[in-house]
Amino acid sequence: MVTVGSILSGTFGFVRDNIRAVLVWSGLLTLFSLVSMIGMRPFYEAQLAQAQAQVQPAVPSLPHPGIFMLVMLAFILVFLVQFAAVFRAVLFPQESRFAFLRLGMDELRLLGAMAVLVVGGSIAGIVCTVILTFLVGILTVAAGPAASAIGAFILFLVLFCGTIFLWVRLSLVGPMTMIQRQVVIGPAWRASRGHFWRLFGAYVIIALLVILVYVAVAFVQMGPIMSDMLHPADPAAHQRVLAWQAANYGFSLRTLVVAIVGGLLYGFSTALQGGMAAVATAQLLNLRGGQHLSEVFE
Repeated sequence: MVTVGSILSGTFGFVRDNIRAVLVWSGLLTLFSLVSMIGMRPFYEAQLAQAQAQVQPAVPSLPHPGIFMLVMLAFILVFLVQFAAVFRAVLFPQESRFAFLRLGMDELRLLGAMAVLVVGGSIAGIVCTVILTFLVGILTVAAGPAASAIGAFILFLVLFCGTIFLWVRLSLVGPMTMIQRQVVIGPAWRASRGHFWRLFGAYVIIALLVILVYVAVAFVQMGPIMSDMLHPADPAAHQRVLAWQAANYGFSLRTLVVAIVGGLLYGFSTALQGGMAAVATAQLLNLRGGQHLSEVFE
């Protein structure tokens, strides 16, 4: 029987049994993080110079569009390759060469699945925003500002819960796409039917664990400027943040250590999050040696 405990134990077992692959993934993410940090230093230095030269709060300078697009494409590529490797390690453990890393049709199909979810989610978000604005307007006219504020909060809460529900129910899209070798939405929805709370419970526990570790590391790394980052409208605080970023980005021993720690965090958190979705998929479909329940795909 699939339970929160079975998903969690399967996920941690997966990470334990594939620790070498996770370290390889962490190494690649460390390299990407290091290159990104070094590349961002001129941008922060330009922002700092602009902030110091103006009396009013500086309008942040923007990175070169070409460089920005290149970084975003590289990020998407790393994201796809990383999660495809995690899904492959859980679902097809026999394909272990090169730490399960590939760049081919599986990654392209994952990109297609991500595009479908992003576009569909954006359209749904726009429609819900229009409907919410319309309903709040009606409440304001009919019952006054106070009642409309309460109504808006309730509607926002409903929208938030609906978003969480859809996210959990569609969380198996990536692994299912890897299994069936084509972009699938409906089968993932059907596979998670009746298992929302089990999936949600496991996801929340892993998410809280990852968030706690990230917050702890962030406080150690950025403790001196954490309070300044919470006041971006304060010119002095904004300058201190930019000065810290300009001083701590670029190639140095400290940057290397930060990149290594960040790479390990990214690698293990990706293994936990992606592994959890793939483990849940394997358990729900009763995967054994690459075979799955055929009725899911009817």
